[in-house]
Amino acid sequence: MISLLASKGFNLRVLKKSPEKEEPWITYFDEIEQVVKCADMVIAPMSGTDEEGYLKATFIDKKVRLDEDFFNLFSRDTLFVIGIARPFLKRMMETKGIKYVELAHLDEVAILNAIPTAEGAIKIAIEETDYTIFGSKTLVLGLGKVGLTLAWRLRLLGADSYAVTRDRAAIARGKDLGIKMITYDKLKDYLPEMNILFNTVPALILSREYISLLKRDALIVDLASSPGGTDFAAAKELGINAQLALGLPGKVAPRTAGEILAEVIPDLLKVTG
Repeated sequence: MISLLASKGFNLRVLKKSPEKEEPWITYFDEIEQVVKCADMVIAPMSGTDEEGYLKATFIDKKVRLDEDFFNLFSRDTLFVIGIARPFLKRMMETKGIKYVELAHLDEVAILNAIPTAEGAIKIAIEETDYTIFGSKTLVLGLGKVGLTLAWRLRLLGADSYAVTRDRAAIARGKDLGIKMITYDKLKDYLPEMNILFNTVPALILSREYISLLKRDALIVDLASSPGGTDFAAAKELGINAQLALGLPGKVAPRTAGEILAEVIPDLLKVTG
């Protein structure tokens, strides 16, 4: 993303120790003040922050906390861009009058990001099981952008692809794509049959009660934002392999993920500038 934005003529300041060979339009600093001060736009990682406000991913060893001191560095018209902002972060920005955009909530990002997310989830499923996706019973919980993209691909790979959602439009779309739709009130009846479960719901949905119904060789791949929608402690106790898989686009397809963001970010300055 950084290289592509630089190629478009943006002057970038990056929080990172200076490499041996610098690129045109990119300057590296190891102090956050030098990066943020007087910037027209500040871009934080897609992964956002932890519960204490520290960024989960940076190019530098120092911890970076998004607190009042951080936002005090902003100019009046600085635009802040982040993948997902936690509620406390939103409250802080709104109180201070900071303009911000959550990239994960933009359709042009979320829809395209669903593709590498689905591919990454399938990669994990292949690596963490000793059976094929072909012929397996798979269940996707939540049928939003990621869920629908994933459930459809699982079906194309030969899985017996199931999904559950409360969204009526998504139910209709799922049926149109040949996905077997079930309802939450019948979920317990289907869980004992499932081989691989993919959760996309950002709330505790796979509770101990539900996990206890699974086969011992079942796999859970949780794609929901941290802390996920799975009782991981219960899964471990019950001997079920449960994986929390966050930030898959940047992990499995960093070039594609960067290209998606580099296309969207310049337009944000035009719209909000």
